Amino acid sequence: MAPSYLVALLDARPSGPPLDPAWLGSTFAQTLFDRIAAAGDGVRLRGWSVGAVVGNETFMQARPIVRDASVEPVEDVLRNQAPCVLASFHVGTADGFFAETHPSVRMARFRRWIGARAETELEPEARRRIRDEIPDFLARSQTVSNDGELVFLRFLAALHADGALGNPFASPEAIRRALRTTEAMVGSVPVNLMVSDGRTLGVIHRGGTLLSIAPPAAAPRTTRGDEDARPPRFNLLWFDPGAPPESPPAGAERLPEGIFTIECQRPRTLARDDAAR
Repeated sequence: MAPSYLVALLDARPSGPPLDPAWLGSTFAQTLFDRIAAAGDGVRLRGWSVGAVVGNETFMQARPIVRDASVEPVEDVLRNQAPCVLASFHVGTADGFFAETHPSVRMARFRRWIGARAETELEPEARRRIRDEIPDFLARSQTVSNDGELVFLRFLAALHADGALGNPFASPEAIRRALRTTEAMVGSVPVNLMVSDGRTLGVIHRGGTLLSIAPPAAAPRTTRGDEDARPPRFNLLWFDPGAPPESPPAGAERLPEGIFTIECQRPRTLARDDAAR
């Protein structure tokens, strides 16, 4: 099974005008669909899942089987204007049992938290270690029943052990500590995990390519100068399990491996794990 592609769309002002769908479609064409075209005949986008946190509510939409190759994910990604939207995309050949054989396309959630992991199956020993470290109240919440959800729940278990899971919001520092614990439990294999509570995005990036892509700046306003001086509103993080693209999208920057958080109100400011410096 191939790893999934991951997306995090950060919006500092979700009550404002939505992101231009034409720009997002063009970006997906360069990042996702160009990869599909290069993979050869019979390979296409087979399924995806999108999640968002708005206030105390999580919103999920899953298309575990997409039979119509003309269906595109832009509308689903932009359906809920939220500080952070996560999406997981899976590419494969035509297979009537795709949803059963590729469960990693489904996103995990718990209370206000959502999470997506790119990789497929864990090593058996890592799976056993992680399962043994998950408290019963988190284990009972399993709904997706795949290794991606196990890794997500192990992150939440680390937050719980740190006393941060029961808080209205976990601090970015607590999120990074929990991600560090989670990364160590997975072992030395590639791991790419995105988690969010609607205020902060947390990322483990080890293996593959992670791009930060800035949409083009909006046209200058003729109103108050302090409005124009506000920091950038959007940031799109794109994880590709393969090598960097030969022609990355305009405004793209490759991010180094590591653990980091981004506060949604400052979508282009990364805070990295102190222990990794």
